[in-house]
Amino acid sequence: MFRDPGTFWHVAAGDKMLAAGEVVRQDPFSFTRAAQPWIADQWLAECGMAAVHRLAGWDGLLLLTAALLAGFYAWIATRLLRGGLHPLPTCLLLALAMLIGTPQFHVRPLVCSIVLLGIAFAWLVDVESGVKRPRHLWWLVPLFIVWANVHGGVLGGLGTVALCVAGWCVAQPPSAVQTVQHSRGRLCYIELVLLLLALAATTLINPYGIDLPRGWLETLTMPLPGLIEEHAPLDLAKPLGWATVALAAGYAVVLIGVFPRRPRITWLIPLVWFVLALARCRNASLFAVTVAVVLADVLPHSRVGEWFRRRGMLGAARPAAGWRPAVLPLIVVAAAMAIQIGGVNLPVVGRGWVRFDRDRRPVELLPRLDEIAQSNKDGVRVFNDMNFGGFLIYHQPRMRVFIDDRCALYGTDFLQAYDHARREDPAQIDRWQRRYGFHHALVETGGNFDRHLRSSAAWTILGRTPAATLYQHRLGVSAPVR
Repeated sequence: MFRDPGTFWHVAAGDKMLAAGEVVRQDPFSFTRAAQPWIADQWLAECGMAAVHRLAGWDGLLLLTAALLAGFYAWIATRLLRGGLHPLPTCLLLALAMLIGTPQFHVRPLVCSIVLLGIAFAWLVDVESGVKRPRHLWWLVPLFIVWANVHGGVLGGLGTVALCVAGWCVAQPPSAVQTVQHSRGRLCYIELVLLLLALAATTLINPYGIDLPRGWLETLTMPLPGLIEEHAPLDLAKPLGWATVALAAGYAVVLIGVFPRRPRITWLIPLVWFVLALARCRNASLFAVTVAVVLADVLPHSRVGEWFRRRGMLGAARPAAGWRPAVLPLIVVAAAMAIQIGGVNLPVVGRGWVRFDRDRRPVELLPRLDEIAQSNKDGVRVFNDMNFGGFLIYHQPRMRVFIDDRCALYGTDFLQAYDHARREDPAQIDRWQRRYGFHHALVETGGNFDRHLRSSAAWTILGRTPAATLYQHRLGVSAPVR
């Protein structure tokens, strides 16, 4: 849950915003982009993460993230069970959806996008099936306002709504719209278009205005697949690829079983998310969520559902259980949070339980990094591999980093230059050293930068761990940050 390097700088950025009482507008963390404009496009989530961290530390963040994911997938399970699906296939489907989602299960704002897309899509499904009336979709407006300030995944939600509205207006309106058409003509279509415009406008309700959605679009167009694993195309040779294709195949069989009846528009939405998952593997979790949400609506109309029904695996739909089943889990989570805020040291639910993976985080080097930082109170410049940027930002606030995973800040040219250097031209670090004046480097152990620095007479090793190696330039200590 703490394997993503962005977790650390999210908390650090939120802490700065809470301390200043306003959003950050310039980069406070790097020396390569110092004081340049920076949009904290996940500012609301970052402030929330920092507030929880102040109260309950990393344990509190882990608790809330795990509770959010557990509650969300339990809610999906209840939709399937209420639709009449037997507990056994429900658990199997849920396990597959969670397996596909696990690469994105990190303590970071993206988790909120997984949850919010599932909620928004469920409302669309319920409106088209006639369970909810179209006016209930206006509740998406406040939801999208929050979503837009939490994570850029709101663009995926906006696109999903747009596809549904377009399909309803062009192909077939939802049954709830048809009911009202007799007395109101085409007003419902106009209302749906107005809803879509209102949802698009929610992306502008933020401290940065138009710059926030512009930053999202800029990030989407950047060539990130070769640099960041989760932006790479889905690898069908890996378990995530197998699981995603298996779910897609099962969903396709259920959907084909609907024909010759014309499918509803929402039933087709997972096809779009599957294509997006093939392009970027981080979208696989969102594809899995849309399948799990819509399947309860599709199965009763599919020949696969008839096959399930003959074997006692699909029954009649049941009414919702209400909010009461959630009371006990909420009490347990609240009690655990109270224990953590109180600083009580207990296994799993207590304070101090979180441990960072030493194969990925160089925690053993923190004392040496402290010595370097204290040697220059004005700040120290450190060259670092991208995966250690957030780690340094959080653990050593007096150090300025060379790079981290805030891709929109660094831009395509800088990211490509770094990627080329780490893959093919590690000697570039010496040219950067002369340009920027850093005298320390924290690089991945066994990587190209590590091999180059170890063979260079200009650098000496200060510390080595399975995750990273710390070097110092023989010319002396780092230049102060200006």
